[in-house]
Amino acid sequence: MYRVETRGNTMRIYMGDRLVVHHSPDAPFVEAGKGKWEALGNVVRDVREGLAGLTHAQYDQVRGLLRLYGGDYSVTFHLTEHNGMLRLSPQRASTGLNRLRLRFPAAPGAAVYGGGAQAGEMNLRGKRLQLWVGERGVYQAHVPAPAIRMKGTKPVLPACPLPVFITEDSVGYIFESYGRAAFDFTSARSHFVSLWELPSAILIGAAAGPLELMGVMTKTTGRQPVPPQWFVEGSIIEARGGSKPAAELLQKALTSGASISCIYIPDWTGGFDTPAGRRPFYDWVWNQETYPKLDSLIRELSGSNIRTMAYLNPHLSIEGRLYAEASAAGYLLKKPQGGAYISDMGGFMAGHLDLTNPAACSWFKDIVKSHVLGLGFCGYFADRGEYLPQDAVFHTGESSVRLHNRWPVMWAALNREIIREAGRTADSVFFSRYGWIGTGNQSMMAATGMHHTSWHKKQGLPSALNAALSLSCSGIGLSVTECGGTVSYLFKRTPELFMRWMEYTAFSPCFLLLNGDARGVYIDHDEKTLAFFTRMSRVHAALGAYMRACARDNANDGAPITRPLFMNYPGRYRSVRDAYMLGGELLVFPVLKKGVKTLNVRLPDGNWHHLWSAKVYNGGDHSVAVPLGKPAVFYKPDGKHAALFEELPMKVK
Repeated sequence: MYRVETRGNTMRIYMGDRLVVHHSPDAPFVEAGKGKWEALGNVVRDVREGLAGLTHAQYDQVRGLLRLYGGDYSVTFHLTEHNGMLRLSPQRASTGLNRLRLRFPAAPGAAVYGGGAQAGEMNLRGKRLQLWVGERGVYQAHVPAPAIRMKGTKPVLPACPLPVFITEDSVGYIFESYGRAAFDFTSARSHFVSLWELPSAILIGAAAGPLELMGVMTKTTGRQPVPPQWFVEGSIIEARGGSKPAAELLQKALTSGASISCIYIPDWTGGFDTPAGRRPFYDWVWNQETYPKLDSLIRELSGSNIRTMAYLNPHLSIEGRLYAEASAAGYLLKKPQGGAYISDMGGFMAGHLDLTNPAACSWFKDIVKSHVLGLGFCGYFADRGEYLPQDAVFHTGESSVRLHNRWPVMWAALNREIIREAGRTADSVFFSRYGWIGTGNQSMMAATGMHHTSWHKKQGLPSALNAALSLSCSGIGLSVTECGGTVSYLFKRTPELFMRWMEYTAFSPCFLLLNGDARGVYIDHDEKTLAFFTRMSRVHAALGAYMRACARDNANDGAPITRPLFMNYPGRYRSVRDAYMLGGELLVFPVLKKGVKTLNVRLPDGNWHHLWSAKVYNGGDHSVAVPLGKPAVFYKPDGKHAALFEELPMKVK
């Protein structure tokens, strides 16, 4: 599958007919050096020596060993094939070597995609990215970027950055490393990847097209399981404030005729007000004062085929019962001077579960099995996996910098184990915002991150779609948007924004409506908003059979559900970020700007049926009316689910 060609100190590695690594003394494949992290309180600083080019290359074809050396450093890689990809595994390296800068060949102007949940642009060519788990400015006070930054970049931290990228000619790169990383796609003929540790492996794959490439790459990164049927049908609505307000909201929605599959109750443990808004009490036991008879409500709703979901994270409010238990047992992260590490989580103090401590994880599993799943919840939002104090002391003695990007994967793995050990894989699910390499193996559903209640390209509604498309290019084919945005520091959620966001969410794998800290409208704002929500929830429910088929394709073949157009039409739509394919049969042009009445769309070749009018459009440019409730959606008349799409408008009237 791969071949290595050497001539003197020049080396080339090919995957099929594509050049994937090129090394020469004046453009070495690897530059190497040493560095160390210094944690000053909750701030991290990188102290680094200069990098030296490993200008010499020797390849032992019999043993598959590639030795690169130059100056005072050397690295030896073992080359093997793994899941259809070339795997370069470091076997030996100079003592203390822990900084690498890798060079990969690039075609001038060719597009690049991936990097996880990137919110700004889908095509990353010409961009520099920092890869360090954060939350795009929302929680950066708690999760500071390392002090050293790439020239020309701002500290923009995605919730789920992934050290993965693919190129326009269907070559994919995976970097198995939990250290900080950076991508530089600004050079005309080279892509540069910086790693702040020696990776366990570098994997390179190539395929005939982007969908085939996703199939190859996700064999390594992992594929999410097919979620329970209820999770991809109907809608999941957030209700908070106590039993009475939650019941009243649900009744309003049901009376209006909405398709409700689940009610999400984030403050089931109680809550309190902070400067940033009302927060759930981080003590993962039922608060019977706020939610009297919650167990009866859950059973009653289950009898009506409506599930309930909870909120959960690995932090414990210091006033809670569980904090006292965990602290006494030594299950929490420690301060350098000893004692449980306590952090200000935004207006309240909490300790942090030590995920490196097997006893702590076992204790937490029992808590969730008993108090969450045992209460009758069918899943939960596994949040806040990004927060890790930089100077904390861990059970294993590891460095927080080494663990930072790994932490959300460990958190997801713990929750996956809980669902599995409880025997609830058939009917329960958890979703999470934060991730890194390995998220595809562990997370059941990845959220695209916290978005602002605005039309802002890099923070609002357009960023939610862009993040989903970038995740799909990074091996995460099943993602969910938090409809309407949940951050209202600068903006208030308006009726038009909320409705357009609902349109997009209806044509996505999961119709999830979170209110969060948003100011402005929610589904019960007025009769018009409630009626609109009702209609879009029924649209999503009508797509249920199709969504399940798409979820199976993702689990079996790695074919992402919300995917960029170029995956189905290689060589075209290379930078389109305002349209997408939902599976292989629906083409969606959501409204992403305020006040839009018509959209100019460019359809691929062939005949396309407009979902709402059944009008037939030929490939090419068209102007399409997009009244509220009817985004520009098209389908092929010869697809497997064409009959379902043809009947949909009548079902949702």
